[in-house]
Amino acid sequence: MNLSPRQLRIFVLLADSLSFRHTAERLHVTQPTLSRLVKEIEDIAGARLFERTTRMVRLSRDGRDILETARRLVAQHDDGMRELTQRLRERHQRVSIAALPTLAASLLPQLIHKLRQQAPRAQLEVRDSIAGEALALLRERRVDVAITARGDQRPADLLYEELFSEPFVLFHSAEIAAPLRHWDTAKLGRLPLISMLPGTSVRELTESVFRKEAQRFEPMYSLRDLGAIARFVQANCGIALLPESAVDYSVLRGVRKTRLKNAPTRSIGLFIRQGEPCGRLLQSTLQALRELGRARQHEP
Repeated sequence: MNLSPRQLRIFVLLADSLSFRHTAERLHVTQPTLSRLVKEIEDIAGARLFERTTRMVRLSRDGRDILETARRLVAQHDDGMRELTQRLRERHQRVSIAALPTLAASLLPQLIHKLRQQAPRAQLEVRDSIAGEALALLRERRVDVAITARGDQRPADLLYEELFSEPFVLFHSAEIAAPLRHWDTAKLGRLPLISMLPGTSVRELTESVFRKEAQRFEPMYSLRDLGAIARFVQANCGIALLPESAVDYSVLRGVRKTRLKNAPTRSIGLFIRQGEPCGRLLQSTLQALRELGRARQHEP
């Protein structure tokens, strides 16, 4: 049998939850993808590890027999990877960060300058990614820190620390007057709104706020790329309803920002893995991020 550490982890997660939906959410994959992965695991093992129907999932006898061994192997792999990663990063003075694209563009250049003053030989690796991708990179140990929005879920395997909070605002063409000054989902719903794609943290938070006020959120355009959204606004093709840091309107000619009284906010912060020691460079990085977060929070 030659199961990879990832395959063993998938088996243990599904054995613990006995729910394809919950396990797929933990792994950030679709349920059909998880079903395919489980079939591959069973093919390699040469045994059916789960008994499943349309109503329930349970471990088979073979699944129960190997579960504790699989748990032990996953734990050993995690311990080994923690030690290897820590040693290599400290030796080479390297820290890797995943961040939302807007934060990568605005916050991380300031972080690089701060770290260069404290540790001139430090290497900062940056990956710009959406929220779910950033947390996946963190779980896969491809980054040390994820800077993103906190969603409704509270991952048990990760620690979250807020850096700052920011309100939702309207970005609109300078050719038109601000259509609203107060947060009103009914009136907002009648505007030609632009938002991000369904499934992104911004869209999910927006839909949640509208839903709580018994309103449907149906934007005219849904786009993945914030640059494309900014261009649509610039061309007066609609009005973007987004968190304040989503668009750097100051460098876009003809774009204005309007703050709305009583607008909802989102929390931006850093995620790190639970229970792992922080080397000196990572501690310096976290402290510098906290200082930048405090400065951002107090911006006018």
